[in-house]
Amino acid sequence: MALQAQDSLNNSGSERSKKEVRLQNKQARMYKRLERKLSDSLDYKTAYFNYVLLEDLDFRNFENLGWWQFQYNSLLEKIEDSQPATPQDSLRISYAKKTVVSMMGVVRDVYEAEANRPPEIRDYPALVFLLMLRTIVNPKDYVAYLSIISYSSKMEDYGTALFYLEAALKNGYTDLETLNALPDTGLLRIMPEFQAVLEVYLKKGRYGIREEETESSDLE
Repeated sequence: MALQAQDSLNNSGSERSKKEVRLQNKQARMYKRLERKLSDSLDYKTAYFNYVLLEDLDFRNFENLGWWQFQYNSLLEKIEDSQPATPQDSLRISYAKKTVVSMMGVVRDVYEAEANRPPEIRDYPALVFLLMLRTIVNPKDYVAYLSIISYSSKMEDYGTALFYLEAALKNGYTDLETLNALPDTGLLRIMPEFQAVLEVYLKKGRYGIREEETESSDLE
């Protein structure tokens, strides 16, 4: 009787083990399928980003910057807000990060190709468009902000220059000396609007002097 009970327990344990193995194998297959699907999706998205970017560049489609911002924000939400409960969730987050890197790579490669043209045939509106994209896929790309300010001033588009000056300062840029030495920004820097933006974000004017310091000096 005892032997029969023991055999029954062994058989029951063996069945549970088999079920666990089958479940693990099933989960492993599901993981592999998801990984292949996400990998194919990444390849497709990289090619699609490149296609859309070149098309936007051809038509100077500044209005489509909002689409790029939406794509970036959607990926960022997946990366920052997701709490991975399963290996599949972690895999999805990993591929969201890879997609952001892919997007940044596409923008970088197209920008470098455009920026390396000889100055006499360089397309400055195209460069500005690509630099704007660089600030979308990397909000801390201060070189991009500064280049937009410089190129926009060169084209006398001071509204854009001021907008990206403020955007750079909002994102933590503080190097007043570099701002005051940017090429082609002489007229921009004497504008009251330029002074006002520096005063708001750096509490300093273009000469690095605080307004209250000037007032104090006048009183003396």
